[in-house]
Amino acid sequence: MNFLDGLRREIVAWSKAEGPRWIFAFKTTVAVLLALAVSMRLELGQPVTAMVTVYIVMHPQTGMVLTKSLYRVCGTLAGTLASLALLGLFAQERVLFLVGLALWVGLCAAGAAVYRNFKSYGFTLAGYTAAMIGLPLVMQPTGFFNYAVNRATEVVVGIICAGVVSEVVFPRSLGDGIIKTMEERYARFMGFVTGLLSKSMTPREIDRMHLHVASNVVALESLRSSLFMEASDIRSRDLRLRRLNMDFMEMSTTFHSLCQILSRLTDPDAPAAPALASLGALLAEALAPECEPASGAECARLTARRLAEFRVDLPERESAILRECLDHAGHEARLDIETALDLVRRFVHEIHHYMRTYASLMEKAGPEKLNEVSFASRTDLLVALVTGVRTATAILLVSAFWIASAWPYGASAVMMAAIGTALFAPAPDPTLAIKTALVGTLIGFGAALACKFFILTSLNGIGFLVMGMAPFLLVGSYLALNPKLAMVGLGYSTMFCFMVSPANRMLYDPIISINFGTALILGVAAAALIFATFAPVTGGWMKRRTARMLRGQVEMACSCTLPHLGSRYESGTRDLLQRVAAKPNLQDVHDREIVGWTFVALEIGRAVIHLRQDAASVLLPQRVSAGAINTPRQIARFFGRPNQHNHNAALVTVEETIDAILSASAGEGVGEETVDAMRRMLTSLHLIRSSLLDEESILAATTSRPRGIIPGETSYAT
Repeated sequence: MNFLDGLRREIVAWSKAEGPRWIFAFKTTVAVLLALAVSMRLELGQPVTAMVTVYIVMHPQTGMVLTKSLYRVCGTLAGTLASLALLGLFAQERVLFLVGLALWVGLCAAGAAVYRNFKSYGFTLAGYTAAMIGLPLVMQPTGFFNYAVNRATEVVVGIICAGVVSEVVFPRSLGDGIIKTMEERYARFMGFVTGLLSKSMTPREIDRMHLHVASNVVALESLRSSLFMEASDIRSRDLRLRRLNMDFMEMSTTFHSLCQILSRLTDPDAPAAPALASLGALLAEALAPECEPASGAECARLTARRLAEFRVDLPERESAILRECLDHAGHEARLDIETALDLVRRFVHEIHHYMRTYASLMEKAGPEKLNEVSFASRTDLLVALVTGVRTATAILLVSAFWIASAWPYGASAVMMAAIGTALFAPAPDPTLAIKTALVGTLIGFGAALACKFFILTSLNGIGFLVMGMAPFLLVGSYLALNPKLAMVGLGYSTMFCFMVSPANRMLYDPIISINFGTALILGVAAAALIFATFAPVTGGWMKRRTARMLRGQVEMACSCTLPHLGSRYESGTRDLLQRVAAKPNLQDVHDREIVGWTFVALEIGRAVIHLRQDAASVLLPQRVSAGAINTPRQIARFFGRPNQHNHNAALVTVEETIDAILSASAGEGVGEETVDAMRRMLTSLHLIRSSLLDEESILAATTSRPRGIIPGETSYAT
């Protein structure tokens, strides 16, 4: 019995870990073979197009399949029209056609770099579809209509097969996936907060968690934006989904600022250290779940009730800490203590609001009136331009090789270079992604030769064709759901399908197959080479541009109009971090600097926004009002040109404004509402000042001051 029980537990554990992958692999393989059978039944010219379409649009969640399919159709139509225009302008003029094609694919790659999610995918499809349709017809454009109709039909067949199989065979709702993602994020963040407040996390774990928070925000927004094609109840709660993501960003930024202040009060000799540590322990106890976090809304409701009780007792605890510590504290320590307490108050309010929104998400409600809660992406237009130029350059280089060598299969190499550069350009690390895909392409090359010339030649009929190809297709489908091997799976599956190229009338010629496969490999290799050498995304120049844009976020916080500035700032800053956040490790000094600038930008930028909002809410004394205007100007000047002179000027302005508020608060004739606003402004100003003086932050190196973390371990969040 013990053996049987152990075996049963092993089977259950395996099914939970590997079961979903094998189900997805099975569904994908069935959809690919169905697309092949339908295309052959309709006697379409290249069933391989339908097969590859299935691989591209297939996704574990049905809603994602439908959304990708919609953008694939739009991209295919745009690419078809572009190829028609190019063939009409440059019929039988191969050189001019190739130049025009390179410009078009480059323009689409730039568009893919500007946009996010499936809009980016639509631009990618529009680019390489023009290459797939136009290249075979450049010297015989009269066959355009039949060829284009066949390719479009094959794409539609692939889309329909993928959608039907995804919906019928073990369907998985995108709405359910979003709920699961939110539950996992809730559980992980609560563990992060309680672990940090109880001092049980290492600096490395803290840094990785902050990066995970940034990538999670972007991932959830991507899932939410894909819901419009799925009939899910959660679509009616779109506003609450957006509000929840915004609450999460605000809460995590406040918590980071609170951690920064508490880290400066860790000295046991600090007057408030024991009291604040005790307060943090009580907060951690209130947040510790009594139930499994995965139980969802009910767990959030229970935690929210305990947090509400904690909020009721918080003013009394704050008063006790102030009475106990302020009499023995100096000016600097008083500001630290008051700022820490203010941040605790703000964080408790924000996390309580987040939990209530999270719990309400599971409640059905009528249609919601939309407002301006939205996710704002941030793109460097110069980086997008470089992406387009890189793509065009790769196509032109391979085209020049084709023309110079007069290789009959050069058009296939150009096509694959266009597909590779366009498809992988939006990836966080396109060089690594396409190198990994190249490995899969090489494996697929060998697998296709073995399948086509040693297995399929012995079989006859569609049934045996399906049986002979199914094991090879299943391998690529399984690899596609493994995060580390997904690009290998994509390269393998695409190469295998193109090389075997099943059709009603099969052509078994090893010379043609080897030449065609070599051309495809050459195209992918050329794309990999251009990614690695031409302004690589992982290079220092590109990362310095990202750091500059992060500083630009602070300039935006200092100067843009206040309505909805907080949501645009929070989401834009995290969007800029997504390439770095997607990496498992931060080995590069530029990556660590980007992370450092992100933490500084979130802390100072958010403090500046709060300062401006509080200053605009009441009528301030003249000196305080002038300081509230000058401080954002000096901060913007410093982040625009971070040097010692601008740093000193910003620091002096902040300290002068702090002095002005302290003097005004001690004076007579100031209303209670104004005093409260100035107290909140004092918290924001002290946060800014503390960050400017932090010798462990990226600002210390930028302003040529001593710092403890140059190329070694990062500790920005501690």
